[in-house]
Amino acid sequence: MYLKNIHKQFPGVKALKGVDFSLEKGKIVSLVGTNGAGKSTLSNIIAGIYSPDEGEIFIEGKKVTISDPKAAEQLGVGIVHQEPTLVPNMTVVENIFLNKEITKNGIVLDLKKMKQESEKVLEFLGFHINVGKKVEELTLVEKEVVEIAKAMLLKPKILILDEVTAPLNKDEVDHLFKIINDLKNNGMGIIFIGHKLQEIIEISDSIMVFRDGKNVGELVPSESLSEKEVISLMLGSTLNEDLITGEDKDDTGQRQEVLKLAGLSKQGFYEDINFTLYKGEIVGFAGLKGSGITELFQSLQGILSFDGGDMYVKGKKVKFKYPKDGIEAGIGMVTNDRQGEGLALTLDVKDNIAVSSLNYLRNRFRTLNTKLLKDNAGKYVKALSIKTPSINQFVQNLSGGNQQKIVIAKWLLRNLDIILVDEPTRGVDVKAKNEIYKLLINEKNNGKSLMVASPEIRELLSICDRILIINSGRIVSEVHRNAKEFKEEDILNIIHSSHQHYTTAQAM
Repeated sequence: MYLKNIHKQFPGVKALKGVDFSLEKGKIVSLVGTNGAGKSTLSNIIAGIYSPDEGEIFIEGKKVTISDPKAAEQLGVGIVHQEPTLVPNMTVVENIFLNKEITKNGIVLDLKKMKQESEKVLEFLGFHINVGKKVEELTLVEKEVVEIAKAMLLKPKILILDEVTAPLNKDEVDHLFKIINDLKNNGMGIIFIGHKLQEIIEISDSIMVFRDGKNVGELVPSESLSEKEVISLMLGSTLNEDLITGEDKDDTGQRQEVLKLAGLSKQGFYEDINFTLYKGEIVGFAGLKGSGITELFQSLQGILSFDGGDMYVKGKKVKFKYPKDGIEAGIGMVTNDRQGEGLALTLDVKDNIAVSSLNYLRNRFRTLNTKLLKDNAGKYVKALSIKTPSINQFVQNLSGGNQQKIVIAKWLLRNLDIILVDEPTRGVDVKAKNEIYKLLINEKNNGKSLMVASPEIRELLSICDRILIINSGRIVSEVHRNAKEFKEEDILNIIHSSHQHYTTAQAM
């Protein structure tokens, strides 16, 4: 495949400015760049979702027009999107075969055949999912797998993977990379888009770097290629990633308790959680996917109820029925599913930032103070470097990373005492990550208390005062910043050794 001089403009945004791109059979080319640099726009043009304003596309030496996704499929292009595009109230098999249904005599759906084919492609990918289950009942990881299975159904010659590793843990990424390499070795051309540069360097044959709608260079991975070199080309400058965070002293006796959990349990998710959060600290939560961290956070905010144990906020015993109860008690949550839970995609930037703070943006006549709303929205757009033509831009038109920053801005504006953050930088580029880290640390320094969950241990090490390791719904270890174990290798060892111990105990 070869793309020549591709241009694409959206209202107020020149997304691509004369991009050239080539992909050979049996090669993996990764696209990297900051949020809004043009990576997803280019992949969406290849997949027929957008049409280029200018430029030419060639597949196997023949000039083609990719007018829509169906045309792309017929040309052998498959895509797995950054955000799930599945229909929540339909089953796995219905989603995999959506618009590709198998029929008997062209009339009756061949449900048995579709079920068999769905299970076959999922088995090839190395995952076992009940294909009769509704998508809305799946985890984020399972949804990602179904997306890949859907793309693989037509046996594409070119496969686009846009941020597919974002919701996956290390073992799942390793498994996925084995599948990707198998596909490559069978002659498939793969376009891989991501922000985790370690993964990019590991999986790629070449790396194309985007900046401001242009491809500014191509790098070939090697043992000597560093993340800093990739970042430098992405930004056109070096990035100072040094952060000042937790102190190495133990002053628990002087600190003010803001949240206490005593034997908190939720059947099937977590049990016997005993934990105290203090004013002005960031506590990290690490564990494998499905360890119960997300459900614990949801219970603290009022999204889920807990079955047993007690919860105290500033010494007062509480149990929330609804999320608004948690908010009124001073707890906000940045969820790990920004499009499904964190944003109103058809509203603009300013309304999404303000939606949790409307009572605080009213004037003395109890009507919305539009000037205050706009001023605050503008403040956080600037502070978080949200790339948008204006605060009136619809959120659905922004890149995934910029959407994530809006979710964080929403809770920062509300000015709550306790902020729960589940995967703060999912789908966010390295520069934006640094900006988010600094904002979270700034909140801590202003006396806020934060609980942060992330599959990226390095992320937790950068910003947290201590890290709790969770396995199968239980706290198995706690590591403080001044401890010798406060490093990536040791924490990963604790996570995996505790998981191995637990699974062995279950089998006995």
